[in-house]
Amino acid sequence: MTRALALLALLIFAPAQAQAQAQASAPLPDTQGRVSLGSHVETLEDPEGKLELEDVRHPPHAGRFAPANADPPNFGYTRSARWLRFQLPGGAPPGEELLLEIAFPSIDRIEFYVPEAQPGGESRYWGHIAGDTFPWDAREVRHRNHVFRFPAPTASGAHTYYMRAMSLGVLTMPMTLWRPAAFAEHDRSAQLFLGLFYGLALALVLYNLMLLFAVQDRVYLYYVMYAAAFCIYLLSFDGLGFQYLWPKSVWAANHVLALALSLTLMLGAQFSRTFLDTRRIAPRADICMRVIVGCGALLAVFSATGWVLDYGGVLRVISLLGFAGAAVATYAAVRALMLGYRPARYFLLAWAALLVFIAFGALRNFTLVPTNFLTIYGLHIGFALDVLLLSFALGDRINLLRRERATAEAEALAAQRLLLEATRESERELEQRIAERTAELNGVNERLRAEAREREGLMAQLREQEQHLRFMAQHDALTGLPNRLSMQQRLALAMELAKRNRKKLAVMLVDLDDFKFINDTRGHPAGDQALVQLAARLRTSVRGSDTVARYGGDEFVLLAGELDRGEDAAMIAEKVADMIQVPLAIEGGPAQVSCSIGISVFPDDAETGEALIAFADKAMYASKSEKDRRYAYYGAR
Repeated sequence: MTRALALLALLIFAPAQAQAQAQASAPLPDTQGRVSLGSHVETLEDPEGKLELEDVRHPPHAGRFAPANADPPNFGYTRSARWLRFQLPGGAPPGEELLLEIAFPSIDRIEFYVPEAQPGGESRYWGHIAGDTFPWDAREVRHRNHVFRFPAPTASGAHTYYMRAMSLGVLTMPMTLWRPAAFAEHDRSAQLFLGLFYGLALALVLYNLMLLFAVQDRVYLYYVMYAAAFCIYLLSFDGLGFQYLWPKSVWAANHVLALALSLTLMLGAQFSRTFLDTRRIAPRADICMRVIVGCGALLAVFSATGWVLDYGGVLRVISLLGFAGAAVATYAAVRALMLGYRPARYFLLAWAALLVFIAFGALRNFTLVPTNFLTIYGLHIGFALDVLLLSFALGDRINLLRRERATAEAEALAAQRLLLEATRESERELEQRIAERTAELNGVNERLRAEAREREGLMAQLREQEQHLRFMAQHDALTGLPNRLSMQQRLALAMELAKRNRKKLAVMLVDLDDFKFINDTRGHPAGDQALVQLAARLRTSVRGSDTVARYGGDEFVLLAGELDRGEDAAMIAEKVADMIQVPLAIEGGPAQVSCSIGISVFPDDAETGEALIAFADKAMYASKSEKDRRYAYYGAR
C-alpha cells in the first residue's frame, strides 16, 4: 500500500549512521564459520569514478581511507564510486578457501581485488567482477547475492583487500566472510525461509484471485495486482528474480526493481482509494491519491524505458511520493474509521504490521537491534502480515456490504409486503382464472401427447420396415450374405482402398460343383440348408475385412483386399475349398460338395469391377475344366 512504500523506500534505503569502531584487521571466520566485515572496513569516495587500484594503494589516496563507521556500510543514493579496504591475517592452512558475500543483489558493479604475495614483499592483485549489469552466467558463484571465492591468506602478516562498488540506486555493502561449509548451511536455511515466504505470498494472491472471480469486486483486482507487484519487487530485491525468472536479461536485472516498486506505489494508492472510498469519505485526499496513481504510472514508464529519469532518480521520486501517499492514506483510513467504516481497522493494522518490521530493518542498519532472523527478513514478514491483514480487511468489507444489502433488502421487503397485501385479493381471482385455463390446456395437451405417442409408434414401425427393406435390398434372403448389387458397391470401394494403399485386391468366384445333384435327389429344402451352411463356412474362411457375397444360385464371390501380392489369394482359395469339402449335415443325411474357384487380381488383371468379375468367371470355368484343379487365376499365372 502507499503508506507502506514511504518507509519501504526510505527506511530500508536510508543510510545508517550507527557508530562502530573500525579495526585494522578482521579475524578469519571462527568455528561458527562467518565474520561480518562492516566494522573492519575503511572506505574512500571517488566522485568522478576515475581512480584505479594502483591509485588507491599509494599516496595520497591511500591516506584518505576512513573507517566505515557502520555495519553494514551504507552510502545511500550516490553517483560516486566507493572504494573499500579491509585486512585479513595470514596463517591459514594451504588450500583453504573463503567466500565473501555482499548481501545486496541490486548493486550495479563490484570489483574485488585479492592480493597474491610476490618475492620482495610486493603483492600482485587478482581482480574479480560482479554486479547486476553482467549476465547471470558470468557470476563466479551462482548465487542470488554477490559472492566471491578466494584462497585464505597463508603467509604471515596482514593482507590488504580492496573492493570498488558503484550503483545508480542505493549503495549498501553488507559484507560477510564465510567458510564454504557454513555458507552452504546458511544458504539452505535462507532458501527454505524464502521458499515458504513466496509460497505463502503466491497462495494469498491465488486465493484472492479466485475471490475476485467469485465476488466480481474490482477492489480485489487492485489488491491482487498490488500484492503481485510487491512480490515481484521483493523477488528482484532478494536477487531471486535474476536467478530464476530472468537470468538471461541484464535489462530486467537493472529495471524490474524500480518498475515493480513504481507499480506497487501506483496499485497500492489505487487500492487504498478504492477500499477506503476516498471519493466519498475524503474528496481532497482522493485527488491526492489520483495524482500519486498517475505519477506511479509515469514512473513505471520511466523505469522501463529510461526516459527522463534513470534508475536512481526513479527511486528517489518514489521515496518522496511514498511519504506523501502514506500520509494521505493514513489520514483517509483514520477518517473512515471515525465515520464507522469497520474494515479500516484491518487497513490500519496491516499498515502498522508492515511499519513495525520495516522499522526493525532500519534499526538493524543503525545497529540499535541485533542482526537476527526478524531483522534480516523483517520486510518479508511485514509484507506477509500486510497482505494477510488486507485479506481480512477485504473479507470484513464483503461482510459489511452483505449486511448493508440485507438491510436494504429487508426494507424493500417490508414495502413490498404492503403492496402484496393490497393486491392479494386480485391475485387470488387471477389465480383461479389461471387454474381453470390451465385445466383446459392440460386436457388439450394430454390429447396432443396421445396423438404424438401414436405418431411416434407409427414412425418407429416405418423405420423398422425401412431398415428391413434396405437390408433385403442389399442382402440375400436365404443366406443373409450381401447380394450382387451390394457386392458391386463393395467391390468399387475395395478397389478405391487398394488403389490408395497401393495393395492388391483378389476377386474370387466360387462355384459349387455337385450342388445340382443335391437339389435333384433331396429336394430344394435340403439344397437351401446346404447353401446356408456353406455361406456360414465362407464367412469364417476369410478375414473380417473381406467380403463374401452370393452372386447367383450356387455361386459366391469373395473380395480379399490388402494383399501384397496377387499370389497370396491362393492360400485363401485353398482354405475355402477345404471348408466347402467338409460334409454337410442336411435333410436326408450327410452330403459333400466340392467347388471350382476363379481368381482375378486388381489392378494386375483389370481396373474395373465388371472386368474383374468377368475374368474371375473365365478363370472359374478354367478350374472346372480340370477335375483336380481347385482354383485357377485369370491368365493362368
